[in-house]
Amino acid sequence: MLVLILASCNQDKPTQPIATTPPPATPAATLPSVPLADLEKLWQEGTQVDYIFYNYPFTMSLSEKPAVQSAVRHISEAPAPLKPECKAMGRVTYQIMGEITLEGEFFFNQGCTYFVFEKNRVKTYANYMTDDAIKYFNGQIQQAIQLQKQMEQGGAQQ
Repeated sequence: MLVLILASCNQDKPTQPIATTPPPATPAATLPSVPLADLEKLWQEGTQVDYIFYNYPFTMSLSEKPAVQSAVRHISEAPAPLKPECKAMGRVTYQIMGEITLEGEFFFNQGCTYFVFEKNRVKTYANYMTDDAIKYFNGQIQQAIQLQKQMEQGGAQQ
């Protein structure tokens, strides 16, 4: 009887919200790094690297040995976490004698500077970009934007 009386008394009181702590943020998934042997093979035998930008009106194709090797050096050995808030900027392919040996997407936004490589369209590896890669992409994008502005100004003058 006492339990029923206490229960009915508690029903008259306004209930206060229960303070809850938000669930801990789930860590971003991390894929393994591209095997060093694969990167070494690309360094030694790579013949072409292509970048296709999703939101810029240009692509880049590198086919001279030093440029291809530089592009391979843009892949850090450190694995990168996959961040759902990051959006891919474009697609990259590394080729040896016309055969694509490594391909995937590159992410190049604030806080998102990494590659995600695929095998059979399945995300398999994720590597950070090196500092040199970040400088390279910044320079290439700035040059493309500047060239586009010059072309627009030239077209407006005619």
